[in-house]
Amino acid sequence: MADQNSGENLELPQQVEYLRGLAQIVADEGLSEIEIRADGLKLTLKAASLKFAPPAATAPLVMSAAPAPSSPSPTPTRSEENLTPVVSPMVGVFYRAPSPSDPNFVEIGDRVERGQTIGLVEAMKVFNEVTAENAGVVAQIPVQTGQLVETGQPLLLLK
Repeated sequence: MADQNSGENLELPQQVEYLRGLAQIVADEGLSEIEIRADGLKLTLKAASLKFAPPAATAPLVMSAAPAPSSPSPTPTRSEENLTPVVSPMVGVFYRAPSPSDPNFVEIGDRVERGQTIGLVEAMKVFNEVTAENAGVVAQIPVQTGQLVETGQPLLLLK
């Protein structure tokens, strides 16, 4: 006989909500995983291992509404004028890989397709995928893992 709280006899929408609830329990309780076995089926939910060392801060970061440029903006070169930026959708910390032990999503010279994930921006402890809006070849990656980025800041340039 199925336990009322096991999720076995639920319709698909209720099963999805049941699984979301289990995932929330894993996150809220700080568990690394939860395993459920019923009627010969085994379900294991594992917490994402997106653990990054925070960037070293030597002084408090002071943000102003319009930061004064430290030097005049360089005039874009002819080659930079033909590059298409993939920009940050929000303020946060940029990561080039899903975890420190995984390879970067993209490297210079890689072919990127429209909709492909190129990195993550962490905002309020949530990792948000950044995807390319255009296809192209990665020409430059002006930001590093762990760097604070602003909304609209170029994360990489495609040619």
